[in-house]
Parts: sequence; structure tokens; C-alpha cells
Amino acid sequence: MMKKDSTFDRLVSRVEQSGVPFVLHEHAATRTMADAEQELSFDLARIVKTVAFRTRSGALILAALRGTARVDYPRLAALAGVNRRDLAPLSPEEVRQLLEVEPGSVSPLPLREDAAVFIDADVLTVLPTLYCGIGRPDRTLELAPDDLVRLSGGRAGGFSR
Repeated sequence: MMKKDSTFDRLVSRVEQSGVPFVLHEHAATRTMADAEQELSFDLARIVKTVAFRTRSGALILAALRGTARVDYPRLAALAGVNRRDLAPLSPEEVRQLLEVEPGSVSPLPLREDAAVFIDADVLTVLPTLYCGIGRPDRTLELAPDDLVRLSGGRAGGFSR
């Protein structure tokens, strides 16, 4: 059975309905920062990646941070109110299954009610706009950091290194 609307379509619709200013960029498919460096004309320092995690209790966590940074697991776990040992990144298969996107296409805008979003404090300093995933490896969403926080319902805090 075919899905009526793809994850990408649902995400774009959500951004359009929000009324926030944004640009949707079309480009060659990229999955990693190395791909982005080769394929994209964006300032790499303004790319925000989203890493998806699951807690031992099954909760989903989307962690948005600068593409050049790495997640500091203890700090993210503390922000999420879980033990570090209870936090595990989703496998590529889990990303496809639970988020209905390809790895490298995870958006910080959750479509699932049970996903908690955390935005690294450093992301708020990416100005004037940032670039993030929107459910397809060949599309990138550009918007202001404050609009990302508002649209994602995310909580800002420091968890990158």
C-alpha cells in the first residue's frame, strides 16, 4: 500500500502552514558532511544535522546540532532526563522504520508526537539562517534559528562538543 503523503511532503506542508519565511533548496543527494562539502554550495558552518536516538523506555529524541560538531552523550542524556546508558542512536534501519526517512535526511521537525527535540545552544548562533534536513537527501530547508526552535517545539541546551 502506497503512503498518501511522503514524510517530505508532510514536513514541507507543515513549514508552509506555519507562515515562517523559508527557502527549500534542491541539490544532489547528500547523506554526510563529507557529501555536503563536495555537493553543496552552502556554508558548512551553517548546516545543522539531526541525530535520532531512542531511550531504553522507547522514547524518541531528535538532537539538532551544528553539522561539524559531535553529540556529547552525557550532556544530551542529562537534558533529556535519562541515564547516559539509556540513550542509543537509531540504526539506519530504525531511522527508515520509525522516522520514515533515509539516514542523512532526518529533520529536526518532528512528525511524531512521541519525539522530543533538543537543539544545541550553538545552533542558535548560526545566523542569519541555517540549513537542515527536511526528509529527503536531495532537499535542504533554510530558515532562521528562532523559527526552527518555534516550529520544532524543541528545547535549547548545550550538548555538543
